[in-house]
Amino acid sequence: MLQKFALAFKTKTIEFFAEEEEEEEEAEAVDLATDPGREVVITGQRVVVLKPDPAPRTDPRTLAAAALAAVSSFQAAYLHLQTAHSPFLPDALRSADRAAVSHLRRLSVLRRSYLCPGDSPPFPLSSHLEAQVQENQSLLRGFETVVDRLQSDIDRKDAEAAALEKALADLDAVGARLADRLERACMPPEEKVEALLTVGVFDSVLRDTCRLTHRFARILVDLMKMAGWDLGAAANCIFPDVNYAKPGHCRYAILSYICLGIFEGFDSYDSCDDGSRVELDDIDVTIRRNDSLQQFVEHSALDPIELMRDFPTCDFANFCQKKYAKLIHPGIESSLLRNLATAESSLGSLRQTSPLYEPFVSMASSVWMLHKLAWAYDPVVEIFQVARGTQFSMVFMENIVRKVDKMRIDHGRASRPKVGFTVVPGFHVGKTVIQSKVYVDGSKQAS
Repeated sequence: MLQKFALAFKTKTIEFFAEEEEEEEEAEAVDLATDPGREVVITGQRVVVLKPDPAPRTDPRTLAAAALAAVSSFQAAYLHLQTAHSPFLPDALRSADRAAVSHLRRLSVLRRSYLCPGDSPPFPLSSHLEAQVQENQSLLRGFETVVDRLQSDIDRKDAEAAALEKALADLDAVGARLADRLERACMPPEEKVEALLTVGVFDSVLRDTCRLTHRFARILVDLMKMAGWDLGAAANCIFPDVNYAKPGHCRYAILSYICLGIFEGFDSYDSCDDGSRVELDDIDVTIRRNDSLQQFVEHSALDPIELMRDFPTCDFANFCQKKYAKLIHPGIESSLLRNLATAESSLGSLRQTSPLYEPFVSMASSVWMLHKLAWAYDPVVEIFQVARGTQFSMVFMENIVRKVDKMRIDHGRASRPKVGFTVVPGFHVGKTVIQSKVYVDGSKQAS
């Protein structure tokens, strides 16, 4: 009985101490878990050491795409910064400045990450495609800024153009009023026009025209002499078989050639000698007179040389070119000006470098004015010339050689000399006759 009690007590004691050992082991496990610095030796177990993963290496392509996107964003922010200066917008300026600085800092971080591969940027990097999208969006914002700025410039220019158009319309209106006043001032009443358009006025302009024609003829004759021309042969080509009282009188044939050529077409309203003339019946008398007188007044106030230079296609310039081509043949000009540097292709045309340019333009200007004045009269001034062989008449003719044997003229009709050729045509101003200047054949003077 005692033996059974001892065995039962021993069993309970073993179970009691076993529970205490389990509690101690659990306490030690808790202590190990809460005390990381305590060293524990574990035997008979496999130990696995876990190390942290290394930092992921940044993909160079992603880094480059992010850098390009940052550059594009900075460019867009800088454009916004520039735009905010004009017009000056303080809020937009500060916002654009902060955005530009932020993108510069981002670029600095990306640069450091590129130079130090282990140093990852503190912000997440987008994928390659996302970076391209950001870059394109930044470029689009930049383009929008430029477009807005250009549109602003266009609007400003449109406003300026509208203001200038209005100013131009106002100036045109003022100019039209001034033109009307000037036209009324230049067009005096009918009675004053009649008082102005006298025979003396026309004769005065005609004398000035004759003076300039003589001047051009002298220059042309001098060039012919310098070129070695035979003036007698040249005069005979113009008017053959004329008996000149003196050998030097052959220059009158050259003067006649110039005068008759420059006055050709004088009886046409548009001064045309090519057959395309305007008939007098097709023109209203009042319009014709006022227009002709106005052109006469306007042209008399201009310098013909400057007019030719500034307006080379005007009516007067065309008149000069046609008359020069008719009077001075390219072959004649080539012979007279062969010592000058003259291009062959420009022969026969009026050139400023020619020694004939200034005297010819002055002569043509005087004839142009005389023509406009003639068509301001009512009736129109008529021009006439005397045919060769016509008996000399002191009523209609004047001998261009002033020293002439007048006794031959006074001895009756049978002894009257005959006309060799017309030098300067005559004119009918109303009922008044302005004599034609003619050269009387020398054979009749000598008989």
